[in-house]
Amino acid sequence: MFWSSISLSPTAIASPPFPLTELFFPPLSSTPTLTAATFKLRSSSTCRCTKTDLTSQHEEPPPNPYPKQDETPQAAAAAEEETFQVLTAIHTQYNDILIVDTPQSRMLLLDSTHNVHSVLQKGDEKWTGSYWDEFVSLPPIVTEGPIAIYGLGGGTAAHLMLDVWPSLQLEGWEIDEILIDKAREYFGLSNLEKCNDVGGQLQVHIDDAFSHEQHRPSGYAGIIIDLFSDGKVLSQLQE
Repeated sequence: MFWSSISLSPTAIASPPFPLTELFFPPLSSTPTLTAATFKLRSSSTCRCTKTDLTSQHEEPPPNPYPKQDETPQAAAAAEEETFQVLTAIHTQYNDILIVDTPQSRMLLLDSTHNVHSVLQKGDEKWTGSYWDEFVSLPPIVTEGPIAIYGLGGGTAAHLMLDVWPSLQLEGWEIDEILIDKAREYFGLSNLEKCNDVGGQLQVHIDDAFSHEQHRPSGYAGIIIDLFSDGKVLSQLQE
């Protein structure tokens, strides 16, 4: 990811997609992926990960030499079994789209790597604990004007920025039309496209972010670049 005040041609630097947390498995690399062993699609579209008790009926498990002092029965039960619901899984021209729902958040996983590209938190907590949170610091350090997001995904950056700076004018670029449709359905993107009480709004462009013919002639006050494919920074940015 990168943000910059635009003048002529801003340099693009990207950060890795948001790594999966220990909700799924302990981190093994800088960009862990969601493997088939973790999720298995069923006809009910509900996946359960259950810890199996291998002790026999007549055997007592050995005592834990390092008991957790703050572990409640409810927390222990939650650790034993957690349910993850797959809301949609679809292949498009540009992506393998997987949207997963948990009690805490909703996540957008893309392409064969199953890296997390968007997160929508539930409840009062809006922050993701990842690089999307840093985008919120861009508006006060650039001149007044529209801000572009290259690689809109499910709209995590747009949600956070409009929550903190509700009068912002954002323009999000995403090449996959089906992904935008799913983001409107499952990530509340359509709510951001409506002009709010103080004039803030997200305008969605379904097009190649590198298609300069479609860009605003007057430019942007700042640009956020969040473009990845197959777990890598786009080749255009590497060049």
